[in-house]
Amino acid sequence: MIGKRSRETEQLLNTMERQIDRIHTALVVRDPGTTLSVEAYEGLRKQVIASASARLQHVAQLAEFDVALRRGASAESLAVLVEQWLRQAGIERVEDPSVRGAWEADANGFAAEVDIPAYVDGVTGRLVRAGRLRLKSDTLLSTTQYTRGEEPMEAGPKSSALEDDGSEPAHVGQAGEKLYADEAPDDVEEKS
Repeated sequence: MIGKRSRETEQLLNTMERQIDRIHTALVVRDPGTTLSVEAYEGLRKQVIASASARLQHVAQLAEFDVALRRGASAESLAVLVEQWLRQAGIERVEDPSVRGAWEADANGFAAEVDIPAYVDGVTGRLVRAGRLRLKSDTLLSTTQYTRGEEPMEAGPKSSALEDDGSEPAHVGQAGEKLYADEAPDDVEEKS
């Protein structure tokens, strides 16, 4: 529910940003003799050059990858090659599940491990590709047991998978279904 609101807010902000950019562009194009217009055209020229350079670099990497494959490169040597490209591009691999905002969905307090790492631009800090978390098997076991209403297999205090009042947390699904915060049912009220 919170994830849904967050996505809606993000979409609204993106729409507003595009509209502001259009207004700005219309003002710049309307009078090409102003200082702002000259700077904008110069910036555009530099972006076109940078784009052509980035494409050339990408094509060179594809060719390098193809040559390595044709020469029978091992998975390890291909991994080293890709690691080199990531370093050259300033891309950082995120493999810490506690990093917020780098994952398709957060584990919301459950023990989780990285299934697919996230990638972040080291220069700008922007997320390049969201990673995916997987709940740890012991967390899934206790979640499944309490979801079905069964007692835990181990003796001792109840698992932290239940709220203090004994009710299920909003993000626990049916029979071990892996649900994350933004996939919780809309009719469940989350506690803060």
